[in-house]
Amino acid sequence: MNTFPLYMNKLAEYLRNKLFWMIDALKGGQVKTHRKDIANILENFDSPASIDRRDTLLKNLLIHASETTPYYQKYANSKKLQDFPVVNKTIIRDNFEAFQSSLYKDKPQFQISTSGSSGTPFKAYWDKNKVLRNRADTIYFQGITGYEIGQRLYYIRKWLSKYKGSKLTMAMRNIEMVNVSDFSDDYLANLIKTLETDSSTKMLLSYSSALRDICNYLQKIKAGPVNSDITSIIAMADELGDDTRIKLNYYFNAPVHLRYSNQENGILSLQLSQENNTLQINWASYFIEVLHLDEDIPVAEGTLGRVVVTDLFNYGMPFIRYDTGDLAILTREGAYFNTSSVFKSIEGRKMDVLRDTKGNVISGFSIHHLETYPEIKQFQFVQQSSTMYCINLVVSQPVGKEFEIIEYFRDFLGSDAEIKIAYVDEIPKLNSGKRKLIVNTTT
Repeated sequence: MNTFPLYMNKLAEYLRNKLFWMIDALKGGQVKTHRKDIANILENFDSPASIDRRDTLLKNLLIHASETTPYYQKYANSKKLQDFPVVNKTIIRDNFEAFQSSLYKDKPQFQISTSGSSGTPFKAYWDKNKVLRNRADTIYFQGITGYEIGQRLYYIRKWLSKYKGSKLTMAMRNIEMVNVSDFSDDYLANLIKTLETDSSTKMLLSYSSALRDICNYLQKIKAGPVNSDITSIIAMADELGDDTRIKLNYYFNAPVHLRYSNQENGILSLQLSQENNTLQINWASYFIEVLHLDEDIPVAEGTLGRVVVTDLFNYGMPFIRYDTGDLAILTREGAYFNTSSVFKSIEGRKMDVLRDTKGNVISGFSIHHLETYPEIKQFQFVQQSSTMYCINLVVSQPVGKEFEIIEYFRDFLGSDAEIKIAYVDEIPKLNSGKRKLIVNTTT
């Protein structure tokens, strides 16, 4: 066996890592300082120093926002976070200038934007320190999963032009762009072949839906385990069913982690342990509340609520009590860091929440039961009214168990639920390249 390519790849990974930290050192070691701060806060979470640091970060942000941001100036005398209003994309979009700090308006800032896959496109600004903090968040959390700067990253998403760097930039960062828009049997066959022949240490960062597509392809061709040196797999954008997790472990022999993040804020939480599926909240960079669905008050632990984020490091355009539009359940069980609260589950967008025939919210995780049917390639659960539901299926061959599927969902949706199954050629992708697993047309 010729080990020279392996040696050269490992050397290149080492040199990229050293070069990154050397450049950071020449710029004052800002990313390294942020990473150390994140580690100190989270790894000593219940210590007086960590508690004081988090309190100071929040206090300083509120003072800064109320003194320099037009929208928050009326809250200059407010002493605690709960005195500030809950805001959302619409409020920020309609008052865009008022959310920008006067201290940063004339300074270089980084514009971030969302694709608008669940509504109207949205943009915001990050100041330089926020960019550095986000970079350190990424390095710290991915480091726990086994990935180090310099290793190869297979980034599986829809690669819009605004996300693409030059070929030189991507090569320097060792990022392989895998475009979900190009997915076909031939494309996936080439991807698997590349993973097998690439001797680099690598990680997969991917939409959950794309990972399901990859597993379905491997299952269809009756593939065995893929011989690839993958350290970890990070799934994002959607929940990941147990069936897909099992398949990923079988095919790639790598730990699977679920990440919850958004474009406007950054990495909010990540599953760090393989012993449970809870997501460790990034308390070092954010203060997160889970509020009642219809009131701005906290829900009890273990209760579904709205994810509301205060970004402790975006001073250029402060996000204070920002309603992300997502739903989640908070718990203290299964915490990776001592006594910290974690997400038991992320339930997706409030606008697409699934309800039973009595109006109660049902966990969206239940639809992943459809992954257990090998004939089902893609699926989407549509709520059409308070009692009418449609399950869109893309199949490789007739399932033949329609009654079984309908009765499974009727058990928790209600005996009066009218459920039909529709066979379709394709579940359409959103602008972002993701597929919606749940659509609620009644909201």
